[in-house]
Amino acid sequence: MIPERIIGKVEYKENLAGSNYLVRIGFEKKVDFTPGQYASLKVSEDGVRRSYSVASLPGERVIDLLVDVSPMGVGSKYILGLKVGDHVEILGFLGKFTIDDSVLLEAKQILFLATGTGIAPLRPMIEDLLYKKRFGGETRIVWGMRHEEDLYWLKEMDNINRDFDNFKFDVVISRPTEDWPGLKGHIGNVVDRLIQDWSKTLVYLCGSPEMINESEEKLKTKGVPEKYIFYEKYF
Repeated sequence: MIPERIIGKVEYKENLAGSNYLVRIGFEKKVDFTPGQYASLKVSEDGVRRSYSVASLPGERVIDLLVDVSPMGVGSKYILGLKVGDHVEILGFLGKFTIDDSVLLEAKQILFLATGTGIAPLRPMIEDLLYKKRFGGETRIVWGMRHEEDLYWLKEMDNINRDFDNFKFDVVISRPTEDWPGLKGHIGNVVDRLIQDWSKTLVYLCGSPEMINESEEKLKTKGVPEKYIFYEKYF
């Protein structure tokens, strides 16, 4: 579909944890896109735009955007200043970071790797994959964060884990407190411990460019075909 300019209105805004905000934008009609795509949000009067992955499923008259405002650039300040009822303009929907049904026929396992708000497009991609497409292979997400107090969506991921035996969810903290009971280190440390048929594994990467570059090289050495590694460096 050709991207179009759409005017919406802020229906909900919440500080999920730390510097991470969820903004829900409502429209007059249902919007259609493919899980994994992003919206280009107009963040200044002179037309400056910032891209944010859609963190919700298609077919509704709302979309959720998940934004880390810690950079405190023009986009961050715009998000912080938004109030319920404000009108916003998006260009939607963009990007090719989506799951092609044809590759699912070749996959035994799907691995999602995210850092920070890179989890935003992955949650709807996973929900679409499991609830709608009924993918039966192992589906795992590894989410890397610096601090445990910045975590969110844990209940939502636990709900998916409850509904599907083939879904696994790992959180790894790089700067944990002494009380953190979970995995410590970086995404690569978790990937190194996984035992699976890497030649039949699809991998979707979303997060910092450093994580994407390092993970891509690591995955190739493990035997993941280059055509099975997907990412978009628009963050």
